Amino acid sequence: ADAQQSSVPMPKVAKDSFNAMKPDFEALSKFEAKVEKFEVKRQAKQNRLQTDTVINVMGSTAGAGSGEFHTYRGFRTKELARLKDMERERKEEEAQRAWETEKAEREAALGQKTSKKAAKRQRQKDKSREEKRAKGAGAGAAAGADCSVESDIVDAAG
Repeated sequence: ADAQQSSVPMPKVAKDSFNAMKPDFEALSKFEAKVEKFEVKRQAKQNRLQTDTVINVMGSTAGAGSGEFHTYRGFRTKELARLKDMERERKEEEAQRAWETEKAEREAALGQKTSKKAAKRQRQKDKSREEKRAKGAGAGAAAGADCSVESDIVDAAG
């Protein structure tokens, strides 16, 4: 009789835990449906018309109560602060642009002044070289070839 046994005897706890590992396809399909529904809602939310929220909902109603003044005053204070911030930012940007323009002008003037002085220094160097050559040529004719070699060394040194 033992040879024809089709299952191994197991305690109930072991059988239940083994069945717990079996995949539950019904729960999986419910979860997939839930995810799909969520995705459809997310797409609809993204595709709908975007509107700005209206903070100041006060209209020109005839029956405004005594508490509406305080609400109005709060909104007015916020709006004035917003306008003041916008004006401050505009002035800062304008000052920044003016400063950048002034800086560019100063740099251009400094560049001109620097190049002018560099040209003057170059002219002075050229003039002194010419004077040395002239001196060397006058003395070279009297003393010979030694002075011309010396003036070439001065020219190379610079």
